[in-house]
Amino acid sequence: MLLAGLAAFFVAWNNGSNNAANAIGTVVGAGALSLRKALIIAALFDFLGAILFGRFVSMTIMKGIVDISMIPDSTIVIRGMIATLIATGIWVLVATWFKIPMSISEGTVGGVIGFGLAAIGMGMINWSTVTVIITSWIVLPVFSGLMAVALYYVFERMFKKVHLLPYVAVISLFIMIFSTLFLLMVKTMKLTDLIYVTVLSTLAGLAGIGCFTIYYRARLIRKKESMSGELIKALLLVAAASMAFSHGANDVANAAGPLSAVIIALTHGYVPEVVDISVPALAFAAAGIAIGIISWGYRVVETIGEKITTLTYSSAFTAQLSASLSVLIVTRLGLPVSTTIAIVGAVAGVGFAKGFKAVNKRVLFKIFSAWIIAFPIVISMSALIFLGLHLIL
Repeated sequence: MLLAGLAAFFVAWNNGSNNAANAIGTVVGAGALSLRKALIIAALFDFLGAILFGRFVSMTIMKGIVDISMIPDSTIVIRGMIATLIATGIWVLVATWFKIPMSISEGTVGGVIGFGLAAIGMGMINWSTVTVIITSWIVLPVFSGLMAVALYYVFERMFKKVHLLPYVAVISLFIMIFSTLFLLMVKTMKLTDLIYVTVLSTLAGLAGIGCFTIYYRARLIRKKESMSGELIKALLLVAAASMAFSHGANDVANAAGPLSAVIIALTHGYVPEVVDISVPALAFAAAGIAIGIISWGYRVVETIGEKITTLTYSSAFTAQLSASLSVLIVTRLGLPVSTTIAIVGAVAGVGFAKGFKAVNKRVLFKIFSAWIIAFPIVISMSALIFLGLHLIL
């Protein structure tokens, strides 16, 4: 349990260190917020997203790729999940050192496949789920990029007209609150359930708009001057918080899923067919991510915030909003996608919207190359570590 806890914290810490840039890279790159304040905001909302949404993807990581309930020997499950965590943590640590924004989900999925191949062979791996996950990794950057291009053409014009900025603010705020609560609460596709969830999400969105309006008017009266700059910064802040929430919701699974499997295996001596994600495991992994964000999260921020394309307030906001909405949608579907892939796709999307030459293709090539080689490397590392643990323990 101690080894599993240390390995899970290692992954969560590296997750926060590398993927903090997903939430705040654009905001810091656009000069809207200081790095220190951005890191604190990212840590807070990352933690909230992990606690509220984290169970969906954690279940896929724990049982969707390799059905561990079919493994009679619980020690195999324990060693396999520890091997997955160690392999993922090492790879992400290396990527962070070289300032490469890395998909932690890609590493964890590869780690689970690696231990599954080494322990029980190809027959026990759910290849259909793996195919869907890999497909989502390909589709997500295209989806977030296209969404960013579409929103860029809408918001870019509105940002240039100061009198329209309050409308941009309330519309964006409503979209983020509504989509987050709707995806969190919806359980079935029954009409009565959909109406109930839609009404509650709408009311919450309207309440958020009301609070924002009161705050904005109070600031406007107190400063007695144009608040356009302050309003744009507030929009970026909301978008960064939304992206941090999305990151926590999806990426906490990379540590919480394997750790929950170890806890269940140690508690029961086997893995039951019906299981649930451990809340303490979610909280532990979420805390690790938050600590990683604050302690080493600055490492990759520059790559996303400045090196892919030059970001303005409006383009940074568009990229953040597009990526966070894309990730929330696929998270609710239970797919362990990459928030890194989403934000890189969105940043590249707003860059291409400004012109093909506005994007640093060399940096994109470096990032995508690292993603391509990560999967087979982590599979191999996880398999070797599992065999090593099998001999030692």
